[in-house]
Amino acid sequence: MSEDVLSSVGLLQLNGEETLERASKVLIERAEKSPPSALSLQHPFFRLSPIERFLLTVLHVENWSYSRVARVLGIEQRLIAPWAWAARMKFCFQEMPGSTEYPRGPTSLGPRCPDYDVTEPWTQAFLDEEIGARERMFLQNHLMACDQCRRSLDLSRKMIFKIESMIPVKYANEDAEQAALRLLETWKSGESAFYPIKTTFSQSLTALFEKPQTQTVAVILLGATAILLKRLF
Repeated sequence: MSEDVLSSVGLLQLNGEETLERASKVLIERAEKSPPSALSLQHPFFRLSPIERFLLTVLHVENWSYSRVARVLGIEQRLIAPWAWAARMKFCFQEMPGSTEYPRGPTSLGPRCPDYDVTEPWTQAFLDEEIGARERMFLQNHLMACDQCRRSLDLSRKMIFKIESMIPVKYANEDAEQAALRLLETWKSGESAFYPIKTTFSQSLTALFEKPQTQTVAVILLGATAILLKRLF
């Protein structure tokens, strides 16, 4: 499925980032409609929906921004934070119950404590680096003086670390590595078609001799060379 999608998207003549985003969008849509059957369902990560797996992977492994995730999914950016929090909660406390302590907010808010929205807490935005410089400075100064908010941030951080340790994409087996190599070759072949300057000499020769007309000329030349050598010797 990945090879088919990457080959198709490669025909659109996009740059590398655009190709990645477009391919990701198409793969998510296809996976939602017809999920692959050969999955390791005993692993809690693969019991999540394709979109939930995508969210956790790009946020924890690839460090994508909320704006980029929203662009790929085709939704408003404001929806990413609650989606991400819900996916994290499901992974940690539904698929892996008891794996880590629940990231609670402060039991009581002081006059300068930031509001703690249980659907998209500020601790998540802080750890995902999705807050502005002024707000980050305020939070950093506040955390130095507020034990309760610092405790809430620490609980969220532990949950984030737990999720990162449980995403199996980091532990690729031989089959996954071979699949990755095939995808890379698919990408290179598509890129070379539109950007010949990136094609290596060996790739150019391979592409040249794959053409039927080149093969015909080669056969004629070999035949002529054989006849000439026979007459000479």
